Amino acid sequence: MFTITNWKLAISWCIIDVVCVLSGSSHGAYTREIVNDKPPLQERPPWLLTCKRSNPNEDKCFRQLFFQLFPALAAGIPEIGVKSFEPLNIDQVSVSKGSGNLVLSGGFQNLVIRGPSNATVRRASLDLERRLLSFELVLPRLRIRAKYNLKGNILLLPLVGNGDVAMALKNVHTTVYTRISLRNETQTGDEIIHIDEMKVSFEVGAMRIHLKNLFNGNDILAASINTFLNQNGNEVIAELRPDLELGLADIFHGLWNNVFSKLPTKLWLV
Repeated sequence: MFTITNWKLAISWCIIDVVCVLSGSSHGAYTREIVNDKPPLQERPPWLLTCKRSNPNEDKCFRQLFFQLFPALAAGIPEIGVKSFEPLNIDQVSVSKGSGNLVLSGGFQNLVIRGPSNATVRRASLDLERRLLSFELVLPRLRIRAKYNLKGNILLLPLVGNGDVAMALKNVHTTVYTRISLRNETQTGDEIIHIDEMKVSFEVGAMRIHLKNLFNGNDILAASINTFLNQNGNEVIAELRPDLELGLADIFHGLWNNVFSKLPTKLWLV
């Protein structure tokens, strides 16, 4: 059986100080900003908890506030232009890995991801003085349907194809660090949180994947590739992780800014 060995992540985390994590990131311009002309909320809905502005993290308040957001986000909040997060629709995620055991180019398009609404918030903190916001999520299971277009090699195995892909990810641990600023919303002048920088990391407990139409429909070669990917799923993800984390940061930067831009701090920081 083929295995991928001697791989190391080129990411170093400063666990104690989030500033170190962000200062080490090299994300370019964010490209997934969401245009939303809906006005921000002016009255606090029942699902939006309040925390002390002087200490949002007291008694894990911000963590609970963050957790309480998920049912509303899963259903969507049409009055402020926030679309449903369940399922989560993503237009594309690009892959470009040009050296080592894995050489791939292409990506995934029209992703439909089911399971984000089942996230558990393990940790969430807001530091207004240092302008930092971070959170850690655990997602028990994600089911993904998408289109793919990939070309490259995995070890000595070629991989060429385009078509439908189905994936199942279990025990996904995601950590997000952000640097924020406090801004005035353009329509009302209300103070809102804006995410200026974002760093995403993730770990996957297990993966199952099936790529259709590999090698123009050659079932024998396709079965070999799909078997290899499923036997070595964690190693494959580890090789692709830097590109995927940058892509996720780009996507989530736009999604979360769209949410926070419609939640004036006057409604939840008291």
